[in-house]
Amino acid sequence: MNGTPVSEDPWVIRTDFANDKDWIAIKDLIAAPQHADGFEALAYVEYVSDDTFSNLAAAEIVRKLPDTYPQFFCFVVDSHTLTNTEHPVLVVGFYPEGDALDVDDFQRTPRQTPAAEIHTFRALPASVQSIENNLSIANMDFEDFADSVDADGIFRRFTR
Repeated sequence: MNGTPVSEDPWVIRTDFANDKDWIAIKDLIAAPQHADGFEALAYVEYVSDDTFSNLAAAEIVRKLPDTYPQFFCFVVDSHTLTNTEHPVLVVGFYPEGDALDVDDFQRTPRQTPAAEIHTFRALPASVQSIENNLSIANMDFEDFADSVDADGIFRRFTR
């Protein structure tokens, strides 16, 4: 890994290297255009397949992200993603928290994130587009999605 993001897009990080075919299938599910209300939308993400991230937990992944990582969230394709029939991707958020935040809090590097500020939930690959599009422009907060998971802990979509 060269450690430098190619774009401002959040990463989809591979942590399970047992099966290239499954990794490609998950990438295809994430990349598939999503249609809602007459519009087509895409997930703007960067795929990272680097064994530096092999079998790491969420906090370890955040600590391994480069200092120039452009977002406060990423997506992880781990063994659970590959073995579950719905392929739920792990969504990892590490936004600054607290009542007295200032601009410096948003200048920190991923490795400076306190462990208590690293949160996760799972999401279907088809919902990555909605999550990425809304979090990237701060249209919604990480908690909006995390608080809307189903009983099994997976975000599928917002109910109307």
